[in-house]
Amino acid sequence: MSLLDWELTEERQSLHRALNEMCSRSVGSVQQTLIDAGIPWIGLPESAGGSGGDAFDAAIALQTLSSNSADAIGVDTGLVANWALARHSLSCDRSLIATAADPRNTLVGSRTGAGELLISGTAFQVPADERIKYLLLATDQDLALVSLGSGTLDLDENLAGEARATIRFENAAVTLHAALASDFTPIDLLARLALARAIQSCGAMTALRDLCVSYARTREQFGKPISDQQVIAHKLAEISELTLMTQAAVATALASETTLNCAIAKSVAGRCARKASMLAHQVHGAMGMSQEYHLGALTTRLWSWTEEAGRPEFWNLSIGKTFLEQPNPRLWDSIVNGMKGSNE
Repeated sequence: MSLLDWELTEERQSLHRALNEMCSRSVGSVQQTLIDAGIPWIGLPESAGGSGGDAFDAAIALQTLSSNSADAIGVDTGLVANWALARHSLSCDRSLIATAADPRNTLVGSRTGAGELLISGTAFQVPADERIKYLLLATDQDLALVSLGSGTLDLDENLAGEARATIRFENAAVTLHAALASDFTPIDLLARLALARAIQSCGAMTALRDLCVSYARTREQFGKPISDQQVIAHKLAEISELTLMTQAAVATALASETTLNCAIAKSVAGRCARKASMLAHQVHGAMGMSQEYHLGALTTRLWSWTEEAGRPEFWNLSIGKTFLEQPNPRLWDSIVNGMKGSNE
């Protein structure tokens, strides 16, 4: 089985089918159904209050829900927040946790005379939903869990209509906290959230590719499918290529969950999403702008997720800096070692 076939185990295919059926049966938001089924806690051991499984299983859930353009705020709880908490020997009750990780965040911690940690500053592009109970964040020194209601929320939406908030804290008390592990920095938390957005983009791009191929094969002009026109065939081929690049980058990051691999996955996913979205709308023409048609739900999500958890330009600089800081920078060795999970 190749790296790209990670999702083809019997258990993951069963999860994929179950979530597809759940989305097809749902009228309106599927959020509560997902919570009742324990989907947000996939990747967290059952002994810790989770639903079991690993990062690959959590990725299948994110990918499938994204391909259906489902309302899935907080479904990355197990993959991101619980992962970071476990790295610091912390645990939380079975609650939805949003992760506040954005390059623009200005979060700082201070301590009272009694040693209590307080959080101040601003967090940007935080998923906002009434079901989310906690917010996970990292300062330069601490990993902290705070109540979502402990800050002032400025509610907004991204291009896809998903709820996002700018949250301002002023000496907010924390629920849980720990000093950052010696091998953990705020950029590691940001990269983990970036991986989640890359996985979501991968699901949306796969659905976008299938939608474009189906449309081009059934839409006729001059008595034949438009897929027979060379210019359309070239666009479909490029969309397929961009989708495969995203799938490969995500598969590599899941197989070896280093910060560098997560950064590469987010950069690749974002750049491919921009190009694939443009090509998809060119293939569809006016049909793609219809609110009732699925393409718009996919492309607006792709545009939104590309901007969240670090744009490709941010991660490109980070990747370049990581490479140049090596004692003896060698590009090819860096790529190979990265795929093997080595930080050398």
